[in-house]
Amino acid sequence: MKLKHFIATLWESTQVEQQGRYSTEGILELTTYANEASWMRVVAVLVATPVPCLITTVLIDALPLADPLEGVEANSMYFLRSYYTYLVMTFLAIHQFHISVPVLPNILWRNIGSSLVVAAATVGVLYALATVVGFPIPFSLLAVTPAWLLLITLTLTLEWAKKVKETPGAATMLVNSVKLWMCQVLLVFTYPSYFYIFTMLSKGGKTAFAMLLPFLKVFMKNLFARTVVHLRDEMPEVVVFNVELFNALFVSYCMQNSPSLWITLELMGIDIATMVFSLRGAVSTRRSLKDLERRISQRSSWESLDDRSSSVTTRTSTMRRSRTPQLPASVT
Repeated sequence: MKLKHFIATLWESTQVEQQGRYSTEGILELTTYANEASWMRVVAVLVATPVPCLITTVLIDALPLADPLEGVEANSMYFLRSYYTYLVMTFLAIHQFHISVPVLPNILWRNIGSSLVVAAATVGVLYALATVVGFPIPFSLLAVTPAWLLLITLTLTLEWAKKVKETPGAATMLVNSVKLWMCQVLLVFTYPSYFYIFTMLSKGGKTAFAMLLPFLKVFMKNLFARTVVHLRDEMPEVVVFNVELFNALFVSYCMQNSPSLWITLELMGIDIATMVFSLRGAVSTRRSLKDLERRISQRSSWESLDDRSSSVTTRTSTMRRSRTPQLPASVT
């Protein structure tokens, strides 16, 4: 029993999505939205939210590509696709910095201008590498990412250096934002490397290597959670839209490239097991909230009863005093 309790405690300590704390403002905003938003609006938000991401992805894949064997000069459309990709990535990265450090100025036209310049410079680096190394470049995204990071850092430094010095607390928030950014970059390097190693292993090696996926996911989730300590309300979506999506994507890649049905079943079983444990924690949290709600309701009922009893006692005392005969002043 002690070992079981230790394992359960250890597992729960790693579940960062169950350890967050919402701010008072976030709870009040959620309550207001739940009470005032119509079902039509809620459904519209749920349906429309993924549309921009879907359109962005479709536009990238809609651009046709030439045969890579024809060389750099015949693949101008590839570099156009790369420019569009880095343009979107740069704009989102700058926008993320603005969300993480809200005290800094957020000027849309500057963000667009910086994105255009950084994307163009990054594609220039990509073109130079393709000319020197050869086309197509293996792991081109990983090869160009350091240059892309450097260009964005220089752009943000030129724009925000003075403002960060003048604004109290901005430097700390900016450091935390950089940590989050580095974690996202680490995802880009970690999971593709894992997938490459997975495809190179033998059948038995793949079976054993697949067991690392849940540990990798737990590690990355905890790493992300420790970089957004200043964004308590945003912690769940930061973890979900980074680690969970990346993990789900590469689990599907590994399943598609598994030579055995048993490896596929193993990957599915690992995913189902982690989901069951997460749902178990969510159910436990829900029970705790229900118990807290019940106790608050009981306490409110007792306080209401005490107030009524006090009011009745006060009225009774007043009536008794009013019925007591008053002696004339001469007698007293």
